[in-house]
Amino acid sequence: MKKIIAIAFLSTAAIAVKAQDNPPADGPIVKHTLAQMLTVNATITPAWSVTLLSGGDSIKSVSGDRTNVYLHATAEYYWDERFSTRGDVYMLLNKNSDPGGVKYNHGFQVGASCHLIKGSNIDPFIGLRAGMNFTQVTPSGMSDGVVSGLVAPPAHLDPTWAPVMGINFFGEHVFHFFIEGAWMQGTYRPNIGPQMSLEEFRVSAGLGLNFSFYKPVDTVRKKI
Repeated sequence: MKKIIAIAFLSTAAIAVKAQDNPPADGPIVKHTLAQMLTVNATITPAWSVTLLSGGDSIKSVSGDRTNVYLHATAEYYWDERFSTRGDVYMLLNKNSDPGGVKYNHGFQVGASCHLIKGSNIDPFIGLRAGMNFTQVTPSGMSDGVVSGLVAPPAHLDPTWAPVMGINFFGEHVFHFFIEGAWMQGTYRPNIGPQMSLEEFRVSAGLGLNFSFYKPVDTVRKKI
């Protein structure tokens, strides 16, 4: 499924036709631009374990055999047509109350994106983000052969990073539609208890809002 999503992103970018606005008969020429635009999104994001794709890590995965669900919010500022800065916040919604299950897995990341098409309302992009995760698991039974009992690993902050790829479809007004995939990387390392892989594939899609700060410059047109 992950390969199909990646192929779909690349195919859409390859067949995208560059959009141009027709200038008015008189007055300044104004073209579509992403420069100096702020976008905000909020959506529900499912996530799945991809440990097997990265070499079969022997430690337990944060997703395990279930689908994690996050509330995902972003804010992104386009410096120009090619580059933007972005911040992401994730909050785990479906905590696992089973022994050793994930109780918290919240996090934030910041990073940059490169946008592949200029002057178009179709905006495929690739990017890289890094940040921190706040993770804790529910108490579980542990034994070292001598002493056994219930161990509650403490909450812990751990670094994460993620390559991301996606596409935005900008409308004529303040809305856009987006779909993207992020490959989260990291390891939960509590002071006591076993480590846990934070690696998972997260897919986000939905509607976002646009706020443009671009001020078009009048273009002097020659009169024939």
